Amino acid sequence: MIDNLCKDLDERIKHLPNVENSEFITEIVKLLAWFQHSFVVIHPFQDYNGRIARMLTIYILLCLNLPPLEIKAENTRDRKRYISTLQKADAGDYSTLENIIGLSLNESLQKIK
Repeated sequence: MIDNLCKDLDERIKHLPNVENSEFITEIVKLLAWFQHSFVVIHPFQDYNGRIARMLTIYILLCLNLPPLEIKAENTRDRKRYISTLQKADAGDYSTLENIIGLSLNESLQKIK
């Protein structure tokens, strides 16, 4: 399963728009939301799935020469919100997860300007 996820991720990265394209960040956010959800679904452990998914998300960003982001999920409120977004993604609605990732990525991009 992980092997298929990695192959799928590699293929999706190959089809991202050029960095100068106005849709680049939007597509990155969609990719990261898809990846985080997909990883959590297939990751074999009951705990720490989200932490590892968020860590791998940072790795993907760094590989794409983008800054790391921080998705807050350490306190009870933030963790519940993050889990809720993953549950919505289970039902096919990635919009809330994309929103969280997009806001976090924009914060990171603002810090480097």
